[in-house]
Parts: sequence; structure tokens; C-alpha cells
Amino acid sequence: MTFEFGRRQFCVGAAAALSAGPLRAAPPSAPQPLLTILDGEAMALIGARAVTAAEGLRLPDGTIVETTPGTTLLRLEWPDGSLLDLGPGTRVMLQPGALGRRQGAAPVCYLLSGWVKQRSGPTDPHRGHVSPQLDVLPAPGVVVAQVEPGTTWLFAESGGAAAVERAGAAGRHALPAGGSYLRKGALGSEVSPRPDPALLKTVPRGFRDTIGPRAARFEGKVVVPVDRPVPTYEALAPWLTAEPALRREFPRRFATLARDVAFRSGLAARLPAHPEWDTVLYPQLFVKPASTPYGVRR
Repeated sequence: MTFEFGRRQFCVGAAAALSAGPLRAAPPSAPQPLLTILDGEAMALIGARAVTAAEGLRLPDGTIVETTPGTTLLRLEWPDGSLLDLGPGTRVMLQPGALGRRQGAAPVCYLLSGWVKQRSGPTDPHRGHVSPQLDVLPAPGVVVAQVEPGTTWLFAESGGAAAVERAGAAGRHALPAGGSYLRKGALGSEVSPRPDPALLKTVPRGFRDTIGPRAARFEGKVVVPVDRPVPTYEALAPWLTAEPALRREFPRRFATLARDVAFRSGLAARLPAHPEWDTVLYPQLFVKPASTPYGVRR
């Protein structure tokens, strides 16, 4: 599905910083972010409902946001003044409670793939983000991150950053302002005081300028989401086959989608990649036999 949109030039500022602890369930107390800039096309999946992303939308916890390869910039703002910018070809889940931290709210997002830029608010650190290989911890400052298959890059644009490697990799890293973390596949991680100039050239152009918060422009305005077609299995497959902590609640969240024959066929064909769907696809296998009353047993 395509959309009409106007080209605009934006300046962008962002953030990052960090402190924290191991991942665990967090209380669902974080405020909802407001979408304040959209230069291009994007989709938001709220529950199982797909809508067209639009400026002025507030997005609840667990919302999946996806930009297209042609999207220049999508910005989300929180009441504390912290910002999250998404670049082109990016998939995130906002405030995933399943990956919450001890004694704190959930991270701002789970970055499955693409580009994000975070900026902390005037007085408080941002809440960091999580990706398949790296947990970027809360702290004041600005960070840029890119995730592609097998590759994670983190750049502390200002204020420094702290991050913990995930998925069996042992390592906690503190980056100074201007520092860079790079991990490619099984080659191990590389931390350097300055990023490779070639990597800096790949940073989305929407991240290279700075503009202030725009949330005040939407005060009192109500934006009604516009529905998009129901997601197909293929469209959701990158999420349905993501790490177990994220997938665990998907059979409940997307139960209505599984009524579609094509969606069910996709689930069945790749069931080993998301085995939590077995009770939805084959409920008859999990029905407990009725017990025989003790008095009539032989």
C-alpha cells in the first residue's frame, strides 16, 4: 500500500545514555510517546490493528512501528522531553514490557532492524533501547544505533553511552562521547574512541541536523488512526520469529489474524521457528481428557 506525502527538510537531534541492570518484566507505567515528525511512509501495529502512521498519534506500549526504505525520518517524543528518531527501513517495538529492567520502566524500544537515534530530556536520561545483540542502558546524551542481520553498531554522539552484550556474549562497554561499538557476526566486538568514517557516512540524512521538540504543536489535537490492510504472515514473519521473550505474547495478541487461512498456513509451515503457536493451530492436542469419577472406576 502506498501513501502520498510531502517532502520536508527537518533538523534532527537525538539521544542516548545509560545505567541499569539485567532485563526483566517492568511495570507498565511509562507514558505513551507522541509521533511528531513523519517525513515519508510508516505503519503502526497497535495490538493486531495496522494503521497508517501520522503526526499527532499517541502510541501505546507494544506498538510495532515500521518505516519504509524511502522514509527520511519518524520522530517520537515523550513528556520528559526525550526523543526517539527512526530512520529508513526500520522495525521497532515501543516500550516492550517483556524486556523491562529491574527497578525501572521498559526500554524505549526493541530495535529489530534499521536505525534509531535517541536523545535524553533536559533533566532525565533516556531509557535506552534493546536489540538482538545489545542492551543500551539509560543515561543522558545522544546515541545512534544501527542493526542489520549479524551486525550491531552503536555511536555515542554526545554524553557517552553504556551497553551490555546479549545472547551469550560476555561484555559491558562504556563509550566516551564520540565513541563507537561495532559487532559483526561471530567476529567479536570492537570498541574505539572514534567510529570508522565510512560508517559515519551511512548515517541517515534525517539524523544529521537538529530540531527541538514539537509536541506542543499537537496539544489538544486528536488524530484518528486510519486503518491499513490486515497484516499477512509474511509481513509479520520478522517479528513472529524474533527472540522468545518478544514472541511469548503473540499468540494472544495476533489470535484474530490466525483465523485467516493463509496466515495459519504460514504459521504451520514455520512452526519450529515459533513453537508457541502450537496450541492455537492444534488445540485438540492439548485438551486434557475428562477424569473418571473415583466411584465408577474399575
